[in-house]
Amino acid sequence: MIYVEKSAQNTSLAELAAKEHNIEVIDDGFDIEDKKSNIVISCHTDNFVHRCPATNIYRCCNYHVVDIMQGCPFDCAYCILQLYLPHKHIRVAGNTDNVLQDIKSAVKEQKRRIGSGELSDSLAMDKTIPLSKIIVPFVNNLDNILFEFKTKSDVIDNLLNLNPKNVMVSWSLNPASIIDTEEPYTAALERRLKAAETVSDYGYKVGFHFDPLIMSDNFEKIYGELIEDLTSRIKEESVEYISISTFRCPYELMNIIRQRKNPSILTKGDFIKGIDGKTRYFKAERIKMIHFVTKKLKKYWNKPFIYYCMEHSSIWEKILNYDPGEREEFEKYFLQI
Repeated sequence: MIYVEKSAQNTSLAELAAKEHNIEVIDDGFDIEDKKSNIVISCHTDNFVHRCPATNIYRCCNYHVVDIMQGCPFDCAYCILQLYLPHKHIRVAGNTDNVLQDIKSAVKEQKRRIGSGELSDSLAMDKTIPLSKIIVPFVNNLDNILFEFKTKSDVIDNLLNLNPKNVMVSWSLNPASIIDTEEPYTAALERRLKAAETVSDYGYKVGFHFDPLIMSDNFEKIYGELIEDLTSRIKEESVEYISISTFRCPYELMNIIRQRKNPSILTKGDFIKGIDGKTRYFKAERIKMIHFVTKKLKKYWNKPFIYYCMEHSSIWEKILNYDPGEREEFEKYFLQI
């Protein structure tokens, strides 16, 4: 059900949603049933754009995120939202004019990569809450931006009626067997790859996130087959960049993962407490996993920029023979693409 708080009733987003779906207007702050199928459109007073959270212990780029939506219809076993958000329902900022102005201000003096996939999946709800119809035309009129829709869905219909000028679409990828067990309700691997093919052929830049890599007994076989399938279907010249990183999470999230109804493969892993306090695979294991995926990708693709998200500089040096530096220094590698 889509609920619209009275303060957001006349917003363009609420009007777009009402054209295709039944909505119910509620008082601001009214308590609805807290479940993933419920959506609340409200007016937020937050600062919508900020730098992606990071630590100076591990290498982080200068990516910026726009928090226009909080909550996700998917139910990934490792999802950090299980720990971060106090609600299961999906909350959306109806005051999109404020969101767009924050985006414009963020790129006023320098080029930035900005994405909407931190507290939600960027496209999972786009049929119901068509944020792409609002965001894409706006960012295409800006000079210093690459806007990224990051998803585990195949909801791309709206994008195929929009100009891809300043936009890229990226997919989080794992082998089909891991998607089946660890990423409930997300699009199957075949559907993600088909969607990536479609938007790539349409003219969008695309990206892929092998994050989190999850250890399994047949790790090299299933990730190797995934990369072979991906690289045989997507044109290399359309790929903007690729991120790789292994599973990591706050210790508290592991307790949530252990209590899930369906057992996760992550409960069988061997982990340590990293120097940032997060639960991580042993460093030797991380190097082995990341090196395999990097080498396999480079066997077929040489042009896309590959980077390691939230991994230590020593891992960069071990595998890629250089250290990208911190934040602004790191970001220079993206600006050269």
